[in-house]
Amino acid sequence: MRRGIAVLWHASSLILAAALYFFFVLPRWFELTGEWPHTLGTVMRIVCGVLVVLSALPVALTWSRTRKPELGTPSLALSLRVWSIGAHVLAGLLIAGAGISEIWLSLDTAGQWLFGIYGAAAAIALLGAFSFYLAFVAELPPPPPKPVKIKADKRRRGGADEEISATPDEAGTSEDAETTEDTETAEDTEDTRDADETAADSVAGNAEGDDTDTESEAGGSKLRNRRPAGKARRGRTRGGIAVED
Repeated sequence: MRRGIAVLWHASSLILAAALYFFFVLPRWFELTGEWPHTLGTVMRIVCGVLVVLSALPVALTWSRTRKPELGTPSLALSLRVWSIGAHVLAGLLIAGAGISEIWLSLDTAGQWLFGIYGAAAAIALLGAFSFYLAFVAELPPPPPKPVKIKADKRRRGGADEEISATPDEAGTSEDAETTEDTETAEDTEDTRDADETAADSVAGNAEGDDTDTESEAGGSKLRNRRPAGKARRGRTRGGIAVED
């Protein structure tokens, strides 16, 4: 049996069983309100259970087709189909058996137990349906492995090494430039200071020379006092160097 036919058969029978379950098993509103007779509800519950069991037929046929060794079907897919068959059969038997037991049992005395069985049967049927469809996913081949890009990694590493090697050179160049600028600035500052000191010394020498000449002229005109012998006469030239006479 082809996959499309099996899926269509299983889905249609399961949808019909779900509709019967809703109207005649849980919550069965029309039967509980008295609009539908109890006998009709019992018959339809049995039919619902039979439909759930028949939903296992496309699963079984698919399993028998794919279990051939030459097809190479994964064991997981085969196991899922086996579990799906068992779940469908068990759920259908629970629904049909509980529906038949309602002929002798009253909902007032055993209603909670019967409804619990119906709920468990619905959960088991859903698990069986999911297992059937997951088996097709398990048959898919694994995705191909991604190619390893070794050359790209090497190029990236080479580029990173070049960037790392270029960084120290740039740092060294910047440091040399900063050192040169500092040296030039210090030399300019020293030259400026020397020029200022020289200009100040020359101005001071001129002022002292003028004072000395004025004093000598005044002394010569009045008393012409001379300094005692033994004491040298000291003066400053314009260059700022002390000279002894």
